[in-house]
Amino acid sequence: MQLQGTIYIDSIFLLNLVMDLYLLTLTARILGKTATYPRIFAGSAVGAAGYCIALCLPGIPYMLKVLLGMVPVGMLMIKITCRTKGIKELLRALGYLYLLSFFMGGFIIFLKGKSRQIAEHGDSAAVIAGIGFVGFVIFRKLVEAYRRRQKEHFCQVSIPGDAGVVTVAALIDTGNGLVDPVSQKPVAILDADRWEGLRRWMKPEKYKIIPYHSIGKDSGMLEGYEIDTMEISTSTGKKQFDKVIIAVFKGKVSRKGSYQMILPPELSI
Repeated sequence: MQLQGTIYIDSIFLLNLVMDLYLLTLTARILGKTATYPRIFAGSAVGAAGYCIALCLPGIPYMLKVLLGMVPVGMLMIKITCRTKGIKELLRALGYLYLLSFFMGGFIIFLKGKSRQIAEHGDSAAVIAGIGFVGFVIFRKLVEAYRRRQKEHFCQVSIPGDAGVVTVAALIDTGNGLVDPVSQKPVAILDADRWEGLRRWMKPEKYKIIPYHSIGKDSGMLEGYEIDTMEISTSTGKKQFDKVIIAVFKGKVSRKGSYQMILPPELSI
């Protein structure tokens, strides 16, 4: 005798729609993308519809349906929601989406196992969506903490140069206490090779000598210049600073070259 179950496709669609809303919102936040609610909803609807279509295809094992459908549908969901640029960013976003799906599924299974009342109604779409919302709130806080930490440590700096604006990646170093001894202004540090495009600021009246102390060297002097303006950019916005002093470092401030400038915390958003 073969047992048959009843599948309510409308319930499956709604449950997947809700869970995809959670997952796409989190994915967009991790990527730092500005995803509007209509785009998130459209991406979630595509994901839920794709899952239901795959589920209804006859003669194909369930796991094979999931594996064959999840990659192209996931890519389409990401493209609609986050408007990624390039295959690398698309694949990275897809990885985040599936990683979040894995953790969300694990969280739901864990919570169902810990609560007898939840376990009794664990197959209910409303219960699963409710547990998913709890997981969404927790994961959102973790993502926001991650984004906040990234924002606090790295940014982009734009400075008017000899042949246009010079843009560099910068590390915001809370331990950077370098100051100009005359004005007591905080001092940023820039790689010497990046300074080559900023020679317009090398004027006698803007010249500075900045003493410093570092590990492995008791003391030293850095040459620097005061520039009229520079702009700090992060995922949350931009801010302009005027009369900024930049010390020129004869070497690389980052061994791996991941950033070219060190900013004091006073010069951050």
